[in-house]
Amino acid sequence: MGKRHAPSLMRQIRRELKEGASPESIFPKVKAIDDPYYRSLSFYLLIPYFSPKDKKCKESISLSNKDIEKVQQPWRRVELIGSISKRIKSVSDTRLQRQLFYSLLEKIRIEKSKEIKDFLLKYTKHFPEFYLSHLLDLSKNSKGYEFETGKTVIRHSINIKSNFQMIDSLLGFEHKSRVKLLGYFHLQLFKSDKNVNSKALLKALDNAKTQESFSYLVRVCSKESDFYFFKDKIDNLPVEDKLYLLISLISRADRKNLKSLANEFYSFAESEYSSIPESGVKTKIRSKLDITLGRLAGNIDSKIVQNFKPLEEIGDKGKHTLALYNTYGGNWNHPHFKSIFKASNLCAAFDLDLALVNFPEISSDKLVNEIKKEMRLPNGGYTELLIDKNRMQFFENDINEEWTGKIIATTENPDLSKPSLPEGRLCMVMGLGPKGLPISFVNNAKYHFELTSKKIGFETGTAMGAISAHLNTIS
Repeated sequence: MGKRHAPSLMRQIRRELKEGASPESIFPKVKAIDDPYYRSLSFYLLIPYFSPKDKKCKESISLSNKDIEKVQQPWRRVELIGSISKRIKSVSDTRLQRQLFYSLLEKIRIEKSKEIKDFLLKYTKHFPEFYLSHLLDLSKNSKGYEFETGKTVIRHSINIKSNFQMIDSLLGFEHKSRVKLLGYFHLQLFKSDKNVNSKALLKALDNAKTQESFSYLVRVCSKESDFYFFKDKIDNLPVEDKLYLLISLISRADRKNLKSLANEFYSFAESEYSSIPESGVKTKIRSKLDITLGRLAGNIDSKIVQNFKPLEEIGDKGKHTLALYNTYGGNWNHPHFKSIFKASNLCAAFDLDLALVNFPEISSDKLVNEIKKEMRLPNGGYTELLIDKNRMQFFENDINEEWTGKIIATTENPDLSKPSLPEGRLCMVMGLGPKGLPISFVNNAKYHFELTSKKIGFETGTAMGAISAHLNTIS
């Protein structure tokens, strides 16, 4: 049987099992598949149908594990292990299920940091609560990606309403990641329950040693008590460092619409400021305090207005479309507004329309006002211009190709059997959020496009700029 038939053979095996065929009769068909990737997956279609004590069950597990090792490309091997983790959820025997999950985690553990990162970002959601500590251990081993992967495990823990002792496990991370992950855990807990205590934030503040760490924790303060806890923790810092943090806390309180708290903290800052001897640092702090006071009063900094370039005129229709597919969980937050602000500027610069997919519901007026507030703009910027020209549209999940053009999934791991660039108006879709584009969306897309030809992934802002510039070159 040719390798090219492997996917269809696997689909046939799945159908036959659903229709009641015995796993024993299917077993030889699975062994006959040439491609180790699809053969391994097919064995895991069989395993739930066998008794754990059945020799064929044990043989299926053994052969599948050997096939995993035969897959040469690291990214494809990680994809295979991730796909298997989804299948294991259908194994009803708890002891066998745990054995299989452990086996997969051990295989991932020996991969390089980037592959561990890719696995955790995409497949953490398949693991039950029992494996959260193991997933966090993997996160610690993903050197350079600890914060990114740790956040994924934290979100999963909260999504499944876990009782896992997350704080104790996060304390095992190296210092920089430890502080940020504790703060992130606090923020996610607050989003899920507004009455949650601040234990995680207090632990983070206890562990914070640098101005960078404290600055990150400002961004996770979520309720009034958080701000007072923070103020108490920084009380013994050098007064200049304390003032910079107080100014950041004032801005955070203002963004959280805690106006009276922001004004109270401004008074604290002025009191601290009066104790500083005259210096260049004091002059800089004075300037920041004045700007902060103006913002509290609802004024836009005159320097921003002075330095803000007039908006250029844009046409009634873009040549192609840039689409952002939102995979952040929850409601609107700063990353959403910042990304749309950047995308709007790129669309105006490179003559593109903008499609926003799977975003929470919001009115156009509120979106523009929130971007103005978050980005400290004197006007609605290019987002407002795109909306006025009907060059920005929201889509729930299904994208209307009549408006956007032909849909192309951007991915660093394209299916080479799929064409990349059809003729006509194009819509390149990129993922917004740590998970990237949903696997189902990538698989269902008729066209795949990989920008670098070297399968090199970019962070969101870089990818957005590179894709926009490339679209502009396509006639």
